[in-house]
Amino acid sequence: MITGGTRGIGLEIARHLLDAGAKVVVNGRSSSPEAESLQAEFGRDRVSIALADVSNPIEAAALVEDAAKTSGRLDILIHSAGGPVSGTVLTLTAEAWMDSFSLHVHPVFHLFRAAHPWLAKEGGAVLLVSSVAGLRGCPNSVAYQTVKGALIPLAKALAFDNAAAGIRVNVIAPGIIRTRFHAQMTEAAKAHNITNRIPLRREGSVTDVAEAALSMIRNEFITGEILTVDGGMSMRVTA
Repeated sequence: MITGGTRGIGLEIARHLLDAGAKVVVNGRSSSPEAESLQAEFGRDRVSIALADVSNPIEAAALVEDAAKTSGRLDILIHSAGGPVSGTVLTLTAEAWMDSFSLHVHPVFHLFRAAHPWLAKEGGAVLLVSSVAGLRGCPNSVAYQTVKGALIPLAKALAFDNAAAGIRVNVIAPGIIRTRFHAQMTEAAKAHNITNRIPLRREGSVTDVAEAALSMIRNEFITGEILTVDGGMSMRVTA
């Protein structure tokens, strides 16, 4: 099951899992043409579109229960739901600050609690989609940096506490990936990123992230770790 799975990175991870033989439940607050196309391609027996707002604890828990009971199992849980949150501590509203936690961080608590009995049956995998913004400074994004950074110790705590149950929990941290998230980026900003910020001299793709995600999900001896997929951007001393 993939939250935020109707578009972008979440949708591409779903495609990679389907190509590997899985059945998937993609979640979003609303459907999308991309998700419906994926369902048409692979069939309704392998792709379910589940609409729910995971910032609502009741909806988050029900989403897991419905997905697991429909298939009789739940082996993989991916939290990819999220979105940009702009503003400094002086310009950001208190409501926007709290909402960013409600969408990015709090759902992990509720989703994991609901999924635990199912994940523990066969030894499941959990993957949290963070960002390089949670690792390095990023201007005008105090809330986004904080919530994406919070996913890392959260994953480590879950990994440690639930290792005996055979549940693995990891984090993937994408850099600048060309999705709707970056739709407002100017051509000048894009050129600056490629020329000065990203050592590999290109933006990332959703395929780059999905391939890395699939490797972390498949490897049964990796837990409590973070994998950065950013073309080397976060290793730079200067931007």
